[in-house]
Amino acid sequence: MHVLLLTDRDWTHPQGGGTGTNLYGQVSRWLDWGHRVTVIAGAYPGCEALSRPADGLEIHRMGSRLTVFTRAALATRRGIGADADVVLEVVNGIAFFTPAWWWLKMPAVALVHHVHQDHYVTELGLAGRVAALFLERIPLAVLYRFRPVMTISHAARADMVALGVPDENIHVVYMGTEPSTGPEHPESETPNLLYLGRLKAYKRIENLLSALELVPGGQLEIAGDGDHREALVTEIAARGLTERVTLHGFVSEQEKAELYDRAWVSLTASSAEGWCLTVMEAADRGTPSAALRVGGLPESIVDGQTGVLCDTPE
Repeated sequence: MHVLLLTDRDWTHPQGGGTGTNLYGQVSRWLDWGHRVTVIAGAYPGCEALSRPADGLEIHRMGSRLTVFTRAALATRRGIGADADVVLEVVNGIAFFTPAWWWLKMPAVALVHHVHQDHYVTELGLAGRVAALFLERIPLAVLYRFRPVMTISHAARADMVALGVPDENIHVVYMGTEPSTGPEHPESETPNLLYLGRLKAYKRIENLLSALELVPGGQLEIAGDGDHREALVTEIAARGLTERVTLHGFVSEQEKAELYDRAWVSLTASSAEGWCLTVMEAADRGTPSAALRVGGLPESIVDGQTGVLCDTPE
């Protein structure tokens, strides 16, 4: 089988996040099973426009976070992926509008990790409400109404039903994680808090700084990067926490395992998560998670067993 995968960012993208990790896990298995995969994804500085990193895998990178959608349409119109048997489209806040691509005759499935309506408002203010309406709400409710949709939690499913997507068209497939095989590292002797993920405004990392202020002698380690980094650095300095917060940027899988092992708890204060892959990664290393009771987090965290769920940031 030949799969055409459309996504705004693949797993090599600096902002790939949990979406990229999930896609990599799926694509790797398709290749192992003998299938062929063509990926069309957004470009990023320093990337290869065309790469073939494995037998049966071809990745075309083009456009930006905002222009990849029209570029992808033109690319498929020119014939990229024309012999695919099925299309998997990732709707990551902005739809590709593939139901309107009349030249694609093969079956198609949409993958929505979570709904981004509130994220638009957090990132763009009032203008975000308009963007959310036309780029996500209306397309999902109208254009994708008769298309099978996969998502990663029952909470995300409920959010899509609220937007108007028929419940019977939505299929929930939980995310897993690759078992860690690296050596174990000792837990920190002093309170060590960890945030691992993208640095985005909607992740509300400032709430983790507030938590740190309540932990005498505690340290907060932040691994990941994003467009909220500069604002976060400013906030850390304003609170006088520069000596207690370490910004690691991107980390390798080995470094990630060591951070999980060293941490007393893995934290997230995000306003919305479809599942939160880092919860699974932390649990795999024996580290509990603490998060707000939002999105799919009540499904990925067993409250009181694998972590703690909170109703408010306080």
